[in-house]
Amino acid sequence: MKSITFTNNLSVDIMQWIEKYSASQKVTRRAVLEKALTEFRKSVRRKEYSDSFRRARLDADIKQMSENGLGDYLRHLSYLEK
Repeated sequence: MKSITFTNNLSVDIMQWIEKYSASQKVTRRAVLEKALTEFRKSVRRKEYSDSFRRARLDADIKQMSENGLGDYLRHLSYLEK
């Protein structure tokens, strides 16, 4: 994967924590930040999926589909969670 240079200001306490954590884990600061952002992205996606499922449960067509073929519907939901 190609990387880009990103410059930003962080609070002193966050930067100090990153420094300590990266030293204790023997990883780079970049690796700590990338892991944190990747996990944050995953949590945002999970929330988006959760919100869409909440909206879907109110949708009459989705409700009908689930009543007619719950097995297929569950397979579709499982596929979307990946």
